Amino acid sequence: MPEATKRQKSARAEVPKRRNVREDIYGAALASFEQQGVRGTLMEDVARQAGVSRPAIYYYFPDKDALVLEVIVRQVREIHRRIRERIRVEDGLPAMIEASLATIRLSGENQYLQLLTRPDSAGLTARLAESDIVMGLQRELWYPMLEAARDRGELRTDRHFDDVIRWITFLEFSLITSGEVFGFATEADCREALAAYLVPALRP
Repeated sequence: MPEATKRQKSARAEVPKRRNVREDIYGAALASFEQQGVRGTLMEDVARQAGVSRPAIYYYFPDKDALVLEVIVRQVREIHRRIRERIRVEDGLPAMIEASLATIRLSGENQYLQLLTRPDSAGLTARLAESDIVMGLQRELWYPMLEAARDRGELRTDRHFDDVIRWITFLEFSLITSGEVFGFATEADCREALAAYLVPALRP
């Protein structure tokens, strides 16, 4: 190999990898939430954990809500990805019940969503769940199943799909945050609750 080529390759190898500041901040937020809880975490804590200045963190995330929303969006995307691998959307209403149960189960297994649904942070999480970006993710998951259920004659037609999604989200959030307190501690309990209260509400 010519000496000039060797020098070029060596120089490229010595160039430090460019830092992804946004990812560093996101990772620092997760670590801070684990250490101090969502409510107890300050933007200064995240900046210190990420090794960036306060102006830098506000460049990427204008406030704490935006940072929490980023965590919610990423965790929800991953849960929805896993649900799509298991659910046949063309099964209509039965698929919706299984998707809801999977959401509850996977949320309970996700350490960051557990933190976000604790009593001290559940109010913030519920408010952010109504944001446009989270609602967009919900539509991507639920619309195909809702359309299949409608085409199969299993779904009432007097409600907009978004209204149905909000009702499903409300039930899921209630079971995730307070299910155990009200006697819905197991997946079987949640399945029974959805069969009793969600299915009749959705049928024509």
